Amino acid sequence: MAVRIDRVEREFILKTAAEAKTPARLRAPGRSVKCKVITLNGSSVDFSVEGELSSFANRERVSVCFDFRGQAVAFDAPVLKSAAGLLELGLPEFMYRSLSRRWPRVAPPKDLSVEFLLPDAQLILDCPESETWADVELPELREGLDSSSLSALVESFKSKASLIASEGRVIMYKDRGPADIAEEMASKLGRILFAPTTLGPLPQSDPYPMGRIVTRMMAEDFEGIAAAAQGSRLAAYLQSRAVEGLVSCLWCPVVYFSYTVGIVYMANDRGRSMSLDYQAVDLAWEFSRILAWFLKRHGYFAGADQASGPRKGGIIDASPSGLLAALSGDAQSLEQDAVIRLRLSLKGKTVICSGKVARKYREGDMNYCGIAFIGLSAQDLAAISLGLYGEDEQSSNAGA
Repeated sequence: MAVRIDRVEREFILKTAAEAKTPARLRAPGRSVKCKVITLNGSSVDFSVEGELSSFANRERVSVCFDFRGQAVAFDAPVLKSAAGLLELGLPEFMYRSLSRRWPRVAPPKDLSVEFLLPDAQLILDCPESETWADVELPELREGLDSSSLSALVESFKSKASLIASEGRVIMYKDRGPADIAEEMASKLGRILFAPTTLGPLPQSDPYPMGRIVTRMMAEDFEGIAAAAQGSRLAAYLQSRAVEGLVSCLWCPVVYFSYTVGIVYMANDRGRSMSLDYQAVDLAWEFSRILAWFLKRHGYFAGADQASGPRKGGIIDASPSGLLAALSGDAQSLEQDAVIRLRLSLKGKTVICSGKVARKYREGDMNYCGIAFIGLSAQDLAAISLGLYGEDEQSSNAGA
């Protein structure tokens, strides 16, 4: 959390930093330069700058960050004058001590846009609603599945599944719903219910950065306090299936926007008495995503999703850790602490990620939402940092 520095301490910090010629980093939308604090004047502060200054316009607001006695200090200020190797900024009205050392927020570059991948109220399906949102887009293909046609996809899945499982099939919910507690749990949570053994507990942790499987704690939360009093329905179900000869299994939801429209089921029985592993999880997950894309492409839910789709938001400011966005109209889906999906576009690159609604407020007809990114990969973090600051994540996080 950032702490505001009062006026007296602000002047002391700037004076001390100037005397020590403290290294700093100056950032503006799409640009970043290294600099040093060199002079504190009555109404301005001067910096010696490494790099090109021609891209900084007079009165343009820039962000400055430097290290002061082990803590990151940051402020915004207008450009008063720029010359060869020298930049004069107005004295900052506010200055902050950033305890978390997060990146400073800057106004968005012109080519940065964000779409909120929200479930649309007009998309109504007779299928279980999922707690997760899935982009109905063709994913990056890694498991060797044939995406040339729907029939080729199904056949390639069956062929690959037969190499690692006794059974591999898909169950659609168009004319039915979940048949048991396992399907019910996977459908509602929107994650793969993976039982490496029907005689043991679910995995304690999820090895996937973006979250893909139902963990032991998630299953316990799903069943609630009734399980403590009456016993776990899932554990009883898996034990009954073990008696029937089931050794290992998984249920992977086919998530279509905010609905689970089917289940990909894989299992090993006594005839192949070995546990499924994460190779099966990867295969089922990718197959479910491609299948959802084909369902959309071929109009499987014809007419139901005509009004669905992403909602664009205006970006007020952003950093590689999150953004503040403005949405017109109703934004009931963006509740405090809700986790949503975002599609960011910048410099010709698209980043799809999760974000948590850290704060929200309304002014006039606009809703404002502060979103904290969750689980960004190193590549996506570097891409966002490059688009915002003109530098990659490593140099951005170096502070100065």
